[in-house]
Amino acid sequence: MPMKVLSVLSRPVKEKLAHADHRDLTSSGFWIGHLLMIAATIAGVYLAAQAGLQQAILFDDITSKETNYYLRQSLYDEVNTNVEILRKYNEEYFSRGISVQELKQNNPKISRYVWETMKYSPNTLETPSYFLSEIQNFYRNVDDLIEKREKFTYGPTYATKLLVEQLDNMEKNVLPKLAANSNKLADELMVYNVDVREEKDIASE
Repeated sequence: MPMKVLSVLSRPVKEKLAHADHRDLTSSGFWIGHLLMIAATIAGVYLAAQAGLQQAILFDDITSKETNYYLRQSLYDEVNTNVEILRKYNEEYFSRGISVQELKQNNPKISRYVWETMKYSPNTLETPSYFLSEIQNFYRNVDDLIEKREKFTYGPTYATKLLVEQLDNMEKNVLPKLAANSNKLADELMVYNVDVREEKDIASE
């Protein structure tokens, strides 16, 4: 019974197909039109994907520059503050002929939070090696000088001479270059209307 029903129902469909106008299928215009439509669809999808990829690359570039700016600016602020602390320490204690006990009691409390944190940041190696090397040497040399001064291996005059050389190099050479490098990143970000300097000014208020 079901087969008979299907046979009856399919008759009108067969009749319509038999009397349908199939001339469009043999027309070159029909196939060309469809091929052009398919090509346009593929091209549209490709262009959209390319545009999306370019936007993703641009976003990653902006994010990376912004992160690097904050990292280098924070490093600059920390080292600059440490230089100021060490200059004051030199004037008040390091350069004077005072006792070992007094020297140790007034050991300068410099901060290395940013420097230590950079060990775990994937952006650290994007920082020019010049800055990493100079700052690493600065901390190592300063630690060595303070230790030798506290042990009286170096006298106040000689130790002060070496410490001032370290501070002058950092203040006159390294820190200005680091500031210029950070400002260059800030200028590049301004092209995309990302004002990192404005955020820094707000934070300092």
